[in-house]
Amino acid sequence: MNHFYPGMGATSSMYGEPWRKEFDGHFHDWPEWHGETSITDIAKRVIEEHKIESGDTVIGTSLGGIIACEIANLVDLERVILIGSARRKEEVNRILAILHPLIDFAPIPFIQMSSGKLPSDLSDMFRHSDPAFIRNMSKSIFTWKGYDSEVPVLRIHGTKDLVIPNTKETNHEIDGGHLIVMTHPLECIEAIRA
Repeated sequence: MNHFYPGMGATSSMYGEPWRKEFDGHFHDWPEWHGETSITDIAKRVIEEHKIESGDTVIGTSLGGIIACEIANLVDLERVILIGSARRKEEVNRILAILHPLIDFAPIPFIQMSSGKLPSDLSDMFRHSDPAFIRNMSKSIFTWKGYDSEVPVLRIHGTKDLVIPNTKETNHEIDGGHLIVMTHPLECIEAIRA
């Protein structure tokens, strides 16, 4: 079974019609936040609530890919597919790593109300996200121990990604930024199929 996870502040609608036309599986939203403060805690919730089992494939973009890696640390998956995501915290932009302790002071509800400069689909998703979930996941990324599994990983990455810069471990590069799952769906799908 295929399980798809969005980025932080987004919903499963990140995976638009091309994705749903091409792949069978479940396109998940994040579960309601219940106070989890670690990547492992969220991964365990997702495994239980979404019934992820040995032999499944987990596909994730940004935070969704980080959660996919942690799921693979806990469950013997068939494969993990990362789209603009990281296998370890050190791959996240250094400036974000330095600034992450300030997330508790960020006016996330105000930022959500002011998110009109984002593409409209993404803006709508972000506006309806739980600020507490965003704060806690922003911090938890930088305490995460990283990917530690033998499950095969396919990495698809935008060459212009400023959030998680491209790495030498990328299997397939796309001429795009952090949101290639939305901006370049056909190229991402082709890379997976190949």
